[in-house]
Amino acid sequence: MRDVKEPEVRRAEIMEAALLLFMEKGYMNTTTQDIIDKVKISRGLLYYHFKNKEDILYCMVERYSEPLLRNLSAISYDKDKSAIEKIRSFLEVTLISTDTITNEMVELQKTVDLEQNRYMMDKFSHNFIRKVTAYFTYIIEQGVSEKVFYVEYPSETAYFLMTGYVFASNDMNALYLDEEKANGYFIAFKTLLARALGTDPSIFNS
Repeated sequence: MRDVKEPEVRRAEIMEAALLLFMEKGYMNTTTQDIIDKVKISRGLLYYHFKNKEDILYCMVERYSEPLLRNLSAISYDKDKSAIEKIRSFLEVTLISTDTITNEMVELQKTVDLEQNRYMMDKFSHNFIRKVTAYFTYIIEQGVSEKVFYVEYPSETAYFLMTGYVFASNDMNALYLDEEKANGYFIAFKTLLARALGTDPSIFNS
């Protein structure tokens, strides 16, 4: 009997198999045929779910970012938190702790850092920025109404801040920075953030 699975289950299965192959063989040495053989599916079924290997990687990165976006959305629209509390939480959840880094995350980071994937990652980053800018705009507007932030253009300010935060994080390659250097970048961002919001950096310390 043919093994029929729900589309999301099959997509997840393909992505998991692809990541294992990227870890074993490297992204550049992995072919779509390798992925097909690993999952034991037809070529037609692979292309039903994904355009090509690059599309699998893009969807994989999106999948890893989804929990973070859900957290940021929950933080931003939490009716019980002040704007300052939301900023603190926003910064906390976007920091990568060395305790939470997995081999899969390291391999995925190495893969997206390849020059061949730069255009794809720029596309992902712009889509990610669009989403987090909406969340951050909401927080800034709340802070303005609470009279703790003094910002004339909330959405534009949020866009500039989030663009810098996301692209700087990508370029810094946070997974490989030593802790001291990463902390320096984070302190610098908090200082810039406070100035942009017209407040004191110390209020972001929990």
